[in-house]
Amino acid sequence: MTTEPRTATTPADLGVAGTRARIIGLDGARGLSCLGVAIMHVTVHYSPDTAAAWKTNLLGLSLIFFYALSGFLLFLPYTRNLCKERPAARLPSTKNFALHRIARILPGYLAIFLLVNFVLQAAYIGNASMQPLGTEDGTGMITDPWQLLANLTLMQSYIPQYFQTGLNPSWSLTLEYAFYASLPLLGVLLFALRKRTAIRPLRLALLAPLILIVIGFIGRAFVPLAIEASGLTDPTVIQWGDNWVAVFTKCFLTNADTFAFGMIAAVVVVAMEEKAFGERISRKVRLLSVLAMLPTTAVFLFLIATANPYATSGIAVACALAILIIVAPLARGEASGIAKVLDTAPMRFVGKVSLSAYLLHFPLMIVLGRWGLMAGDTVPGMLRNAALVLAVTLAVSTVTYYLVEQPAMNWAKRYRARWA
Repeated sequence: MTTEPRTATTPADLGVAGTRARIIGLDGARGLSCLGVAIMHVTVHYSPDTAAAWKTNLLGLSLIFFYALSGFLLFLPYTRNLCKERPAARLPSTKNFALHRIARILPGYLAIFLLVNFVLQAAYIGNASMQPLGTEDGTGMITDPWQLLANLTLMQSYIPQYFQTGLNPSWSLTLEYAFYASLPLLGVLLFALRKRTAIRPLRLALLAPLILIVIGFIGRAFVPLAIEASGLTDPTVIQWGDNWVAVFTKCFLTNADTFAFGMIAAVVVVAMEEKAFGERISRKVRLLSVLAMLPTTAVFLFLIATANPYATSGIAVACALAILIIVAPLARGEASGIAKVLDTAPMRFVGKVSLSAYLLHFPLMIVLGRWGLMAGDTVPGMLRNAALVLAVTLAVSTVTYYLVEQPAMNWAKRYRARWA
């Protein structure tokens, strides 16, 4: 990054410019998404009838925001480097990328898994989604060496008999790692084309998300065929059971597009930074994103209601639009009121500990239920349960973040600096 003086309205001070700058507002948005998933789980598990009446299951859709946000944040440096002059356009360090991605997730995951499995003994030995709601059935301590190995390596989501075991929300981390593996490969393709073709960088950058959209859309097209071949009819078993169809519906081949739309948002932001849009269009990016949100939401709700396999694609589009609503003004060097609200200390803190909170909330609510601390299936009971689980989860997550996650990331930063 340049060291020349900047005004208070430059993108760098607002957290946009520079490959490692923190983009204000996105930590808070990540935290809200984590809370949405946690509230969905606790309400559906302990207050299923009340949760159904209040449609709290829709809060779980915020999980897709994680994927869109990963696509946005991780593709930004690739897009920015691609837009440099041809001799300076170089692929970001794959070694640094791999180190940071491993340090960001794996140490925290392993520490929490070991705590939950061997200390709390609240890991799922059997498929979590096939257990009765409101109970701790299927939980305990995993001792089978192959199941243990699968969970320690985040491979359980590829093996039907181990699917939805261990820390059951961790299936999404398996999907995240598949995206991490794809990004450097896409980067190699983009930068090779950058040096060998005259295609404009921003148009070239769109190739990567388009490839992932094609993969995801083709994969989703095979979901109905897989269901028909399996003979399964129960929607829960199809989506979450210990079978190959559930494995297929949760793998990268059917979910690649959820990351892609966030990547497209990254291209839009870089286009604004590079002033590739006319001033009139650039000023309207946020407004256009807001206007597009309504029909997009209507479409994905319809797709959800009709059990369409492309429902999460629609949700991912809405998440990408939400990211642009937050950060578009920042790319122009302007203030974003939404980003400032999301960047307040409490919001930012929840976002900081969101990985631990995401992994811990389910086993902690099981333990709280085991201790008889969860209320019944009423509105007051549902609210009490959600408040209790969130409070305990954030407290424990604070400990695991500062004892495990932050030291691991600091270690990775030291190695990045040494390699640089």
